[in-house]
Amino acid sequence: MKKLLSIILIISLFGTLQAQDIAIEEPEFTGIILLVKDPNTGEKLEKQKSSNASKADIGAAIFGVSKAKGMNMVKGSSSPVRTAHNENIQFIVKVKENHFDPVDVINIFKMESDSEKDHRLIVTGKVNFNKSSTLDIEFIPFEATKYGESSYLVNISELQPGEYAMTLDGSRDVFNLFGVD
Repeated sequence: MKKLLSIILIISLFGTLQAQDIAIEEPEFTGIILLVKDPNTGEKLEKQKSSNASKADIGAAIFGVSKAKGMNMVKGSSSPVRTAHNENIQFIVKVKENHFDPVDVINIFKMESDSEKDHRLIVTGKVNFNKSSTLDIEFIPFEATKYGESSYLVNISELQPGEYAMTLDGSRDVFNLFGVD
């Protein structure tokens, strides 16, 4: 029992020390997300409202075959907010209150980039022969600790190069965007 309490104390102390190393002020408004560039500098993520779209295969139009996919899209094939691959990536996420499990509040996912059509998208559902299904989006796992009065400090150990989005509970159609080089 003493060992368990010691381990819990060490883990909570490590999380507190990690959060104290960062000297960035909490964002003023709920819904603002900062990419931690260094202990004193945070960069606001690109923010766009996603639009719903769908795409049907050519066979659907010619032969009446129902085969289509639904998606959420944002403009631009890449985000101007960038970070390097293999870094421990951190974000400060301002929420209404940080008393909830961060996994219930924050979603992070990879997006497909289409430079030819100049947009990023995530497929959210498919229709095949009149059977529709929603897709299980692969959310990126993360760790988070409380930060300030009503924010979380989110840590992601490694992300592959690509385009990513973060959404918050209550505004899932607002994408906070960043890219990994």
